[in-house]
Amino acid sequence: MSQAHALVGQVALVLASVAAIWSVVLAITRRPVGSLFLGNAVWVGLAVVVAAFLGTATAVLVAPPGDALHVVYGVLAVALLPGAALIASSRPADDRAVVAAAASIVLVILLFRLLQTGA
Repeated sequence: MSQAHALVGQVALVLASVAAIWSVVLAITRRPVGSLFLGNAVWVGLAVVVAAFLGTATAVLVAPPGDALHVVYGVLAVALLPGAALIASSRPADDRAVVAAAASIVLVILLFRLLQTGA
């Protein structure tokens, strides 16, 4: 179970990295966030939630993480995309790519720290 948690976490990091690069390009070129990008964001969110579920199961059934910050980073990672979507929904369409870029970059940092603290 721990290996599945780590694998899904790595997949989430790769998907979030793609989203970060993509959203930065959208923000720089002042293009709107399209449905293809939103589909990628859904996959990122799904990977984060599945990794969190597996991590919770691992903590309960196997052993808790060695570093308590792992739990803090995990909670923040799960809450980040819904929070960014809430913020973006109240912004003009031109600003949504900037919100997506900021959220994606922060998510990549959180996921990278999760990999570090989970080892």
